[in-house]
Amino acid sequence: MREDANQQRRWPTADILRRARFVDDAGPIRFVDTEAAARYLALEAHTLECYRSLGGGPIFHKFGKWVRYAVDDLDAWAESCRRATTASPAAPRVLPIDPT
Repeated sequence: MREDANQQRRWPTADILRRARFVDDAGPIRFVDTEAAARYLALEAHTLECYRSLGGGPIFHKFGKWVRYAVDDLDAWAESCRRATTASPAAPRVLPIDPT
């Protein structure tokens, strides 16, 4: 009886799977999770988490409890960090991360 209850609560449900339309190519990837965004920017995932909390990082989206980054927003943020010299006046304000 307990196995039957667990089978019925599985996600996605059998009804949803019957109605779902599966495609071979859903098109280009538009959103990535924190781990993939960090790899894309050559950063640590923790750095992006700190930027989300303190500000100064790329724009992100919240879909329920899930954080996702649009690849276009990652590219735009990376471009905004581009500098010709270390004394560039247009540098974005990035707060230091306290390692403790």
